[in-house]
Amino acid sequence: MRKFLLLGSLLVVSVSATANDAVKYTCKMGNAERVIEVVYASTDKPVPCTVSYTKDGDAQTLWSYESTEGQCEAKAAEFAEKQSGWGFSCSNETGSSASEAETSAQ
Repeated sequence: MRKFLLLGSLLVVSVSATANDAVKYTCKMGNAERVIEVVYASTDKPVPCTVSYTKDGDAQTLWSYESTEGQCEAKAAEFAEKQSGWGFSCSNETGSSASEAETSAQ
C-alpha cells in the first residue's frame, strides 16, 4: 500500500512540474521599468505562446510560436539579458520554466 501511495505522489508531482509556470522578467533602471513575460494560450501546453514586452505602460508582442517548445522562454531570457547589457537590473519572477530557458539561452 505504501508503494502505491509513493508512486501516486510522485506521479502528481511530475504532472504538476510539467504545467507551465509563469515566466516573467522585470527590468529596472532608475524610474524606468520594463516587463518581459511569456504568455501561454493554455496552462497545460508550452505552445502556442507569445513573448510580451511592456515599456512605459505600452505592451506589445515581440515573438509568437505555434509549435516550437521552449522558444518563447529562450527569447524572453535572451531579451532580459540584452536589457541587462543596456544597464537595466533584471529580476526573474518565474517558476521552473524560466530557469530552463536561462540555461538554454547561455
